[in-house]
Amino acid sequence: MTEKEKQLFKALCKFKEKDFDEALLAHATPTVLGQLFFNRMQGVAYDVLKTNGLLGKVNREFRNSLGSAYEQNKEKNHSFFKCINVLSGILAQIDCKAAMLKGAILCAYYPEGCRTSNDIDLLVLPSDVTLVGNALTKSGFRQGNVREGEFVPASRNEIIASKMLRGETVPYIKEVDLPYMKYLEVDINFSLDYKNSDTGALSSMLESTIVFAENGIKIPSLNACDFFIHLCAHLCKEATTLSWVEMHRDMTLYKYCDIYLLLKELSDETIEKIFARASELGLSHVCAYAILEASNLFDIAPGFAQKKSAEILACDKDFTCRVISPKDQKIFIYKTKSTTERFFMNERAKDLEEVSDEKA
Repeated sequence: MTEKEKQLFKALCKFKEKDFDEALLAHATPTVLGQLFFNRMQGVAYDVLKTNGLLGKVNREFRNSLGSAYEQNKEKNHSFFKCINVLSGILAQIDCKAAMLKGAILCAYYPEGCRTSNDIDLLVLPSDVTLVGNALTKSGFRQGNVREGEFVPASRNEIIASKMLRGETVPYIKEVDLPYMKYLEVDINFSLDYKNSDTGALSSMLESTIVFAENGIKIPSLNACDFFIHLCAHLCKEATTLSWVEMHRDMTLYKYCDIYLLLKELSDETIEKIFARASELGLSHVCAYAILEASNLFDIAPGFAQKKSAEILACDKDFTCRVISPKDQKIFIYKTKSTTERFFMNERAKDLEEVSDEKA
């Protein structure tokens, strides 16, 4: 991408900003369009153009592609909220602490048509994984993956490997045949990182769950501080795990956009509370990581959150550049330190170099 294409791409993703440089629209190329779709930011981009009265200023094919995706997003979310209602009903019938995460809450928090979700992430204690899994199986779910539009059952080895190396189960999937959502996928998370262990932080979070009421649906989730902290932890987990880097799923921008959205609305007082809670949970570093990386990608001016994050990572300068390979316990460091430069790389894995534990 050219520098101007990169600037336009980023501008179209910053839906919380008041100003937009109209001159950048001259660089609305297929390359920019592809990046928007690849990063699941097409709905946001259309909303930015619409909000700024610029729909008529951009190439028709560029505009129509975004517009169609925007309308599809709205329809897909209607289906998604029905699925959330189904899962809420299943959880209400079993005795365990559980919290719906990420898109289950955020799809209704963004402007309509800007955020979608392909699945529902569920956080539970390791001891409750079997209980929840059995309830889903009883309700018609099967473990596996959707490949080329069709369900493929998971092998026993895949199920075991996911639990051992990812801190989550192989997805539970059910065919629901709703508009733009043929399958409902539920991911059961039982760890805050790639390890399949309960660090205590998980238990503490699940002891403080609350119920959100969205679109007439009751959604069990984490309290506001813990929700933000978990969002940071999940982003850090995926961005710093080698397998995600190799799959090109480590820096998909919509994940960072979630942090950007919340950061733009949180007061310094709330940020202070979040960091106090993160410190209590032993998760200060992952919060600092997510805040700094999102701030770099969305060009957020340094403020209290960014300064606090920099202070936390001051003694570990390489934290934002470190990647772990859980299966063999190898540690890698990015040679390129700029978050934005790494984001636009086609092969980030090639920028990694292995280091020893001492250097890490």
